[in-house]
Formats: sequence, structure tokens, C-alpha cells
Amino acid sequence: MRGIVVALGLVACGDAPATAPDAAGDAAPADAGATCLPSATIPLAIDHGAFPATTDHPNVLVYVPARFALDAAAPIDLVVYIHGFSNCVTNVLGDTDTACTTGGAARSSYGLATQFEAADRNAILILPEVAYDQAAGDPGALGTTDGFHALLVDTLAHLPPPLGPLDPSRIGRVVVASHSGGYVAVSAMATIGNVPTRELWLFDSLYGEEARFDAYVQDDLASFVAPDRRFAIVYTDGGGTLANSQAMADRAATWTAGEPAVLVDDRTTSTWTDDIYRHGLLFKHSALSHDGVPRYYVEHMLATSGSLAARTCAP
Repeated sequence: MRGIVVALGLVACGDAPATAPDAAGDAAPADAGATCLPSATIPLAIDHGAFPATTDHPNVLVYVPARFALDAAAPIDLVVYIHGFSNCVTNVLGDTDTACTTGGAARSSYGLATQFEAADRNAILILPEVAYDQAAGDPGALGTTDGFHALLVDTLAHLPPPLGPLDPSRIGRVVVASHSGGYVAVSAMATIGNVPTRELWLFDSLYGEEARFDAYVQDDLASFVAPDRRFAIVYTDGGGTLANSQAMADRAATWTAGEPAVLVDDRTTSTWTDDIYRHGLLFKHSALSHDGVPRYYVEHMLATSGSLAARTCAP
């Protein structure tokens, strides 16, 4: 098994911190039984990534938010984000568009670390590398049975102290999100990945795999009545997902009999208040650009998640 990618330059194309947490001196006491950790960006080279690691880039990137409360007795919640075409995990994490490939074009960044901090959730962000800097949605091993489970187990086993290594029994609630072409990977992760997924968010990403997404919702439809389980789609006019997204919303209305306590199908481009986000099935038409959707909605979905607790460590 391979461990941490030691060349910190591998995360230089993002704006987030490029160091792992330091066990000596950087941690502060939190609530009883917990330790507050500093923010950290951890590049990993693992054997069970979506694709094999290379010397040029990690195949998994982990972001730990500042003031993350680590409790040895508590499960750790995970947010797993799959990027779209022509991008890489180090770039989407940061705030500034940078090239993934040396000498290549700058790719769209999404400020995921900044949004994660602003949302104030006590969870860890995991970014598996899929098709690196390619106009392709190949999920690699994440498209296989148990592939998602294998990736998470291997990732947690290679987290450095004081955060890790972690046993898979420490996995808490899992939230999965995709932008654009990441839909192929997350459709498999949520249905055959062997990891219970509490929430699934598609950011202008429903280009296909409708049968799998339908099955994800219908397999436990009653659970979406509770405020801590969600399936959400945000779509745009120009991203190519409008027809598929509205068609799924129409199907969902038949599954739920249009129950407003469960389903929100908003075909306007109005701005939502937090209470609207706290429904089980969300379909939102957005006036934002294709890239603007994850830049805005990641924070709002995180902040209103019933699956993820707020951070308890003081600022």
C-alpha cells in the first residue's frame, strides 16, 4: 500500500493550505473527549483510487476544515465530491483557476475549501481523482461494485496523525456530490458502492444514469420524509441537464404524490431560504452558469444538511 504523497508541490495548483495537521502544538482542546485540529490539505497516493496514482498528482485529496473536532469515540462524517470534465482535484478545491497539467489551460476552480469553511460543518471533504484533466466522465474503479467502499477504506487508512489512520468502523454519515460529468461515478457510488449514502447532490450533473438515480430514491423513499436525508438536483438552462432534471422531478412527484413536506420542484430561478433546503427531494432551476452552480450551492447544501453536525471547536 502506498501512503501520503510527500511532495507538497502536488497541491500547489489550489489555494487551500498544503500541509497535513501537525500533532505537536497545533491542536487545541475542544469539548470533553475531543481535540480541535487545524485545517489541512492532504494529498494521497492509494492503491484503491478510482485510477492509479502517479508521480505527477495524487489520486485522492483530503481537506480537513479548521477547528475540526476529532473525538476518538465518535464516527467521522465524510463529504465526497466528484469533479466534472477537464479538471483535477487540486484545482477544484481552490479559489483561483489554475492549470492541472503543466503548460495546459487554466481550469475552473470552485472554492470548495472556502465553501467548506463557511458552512461550518464538522466533516471531512474527500476528493477522489477521476479522469485527470480530460473531457471524460470515466469513473474508473468507482464505477465498480464495492469500488467506493474500497476507496474510502484505503483513504482513511492512510490519513496521517493525529487524524488517522482510521478504521472503516469510524465512518459516520456520508454525503456524495458531483458536478457536470461526475454523474457517472456518483450513480455507481450511491447504488453499488457498498457505502450507505445519506445525501446525494447533483450540480448541473444529470446527463444520464437516470435509472440508478431513480433507484437510489425509490429504494428507501420513506427515508426522505425525515429532514436528515436528501437528494438534490440543481440545473441550468445552458448546462444540458434541464430536460432530464425536470423529467426526474415529474417522476418524483408521482412517487410522493407531490407531497410538499418531501418534494420541492422549483422551476423558477428564485433564491431559496434555508428552510426550503431542508426537504428530502429538491429540484432547483438556477440562473447561474454551469460553473456557477457548484461555486454557490456547495456551501448552502452543506450548511443546511441534517446529516452533518456543526463544528463545536471555538473560532
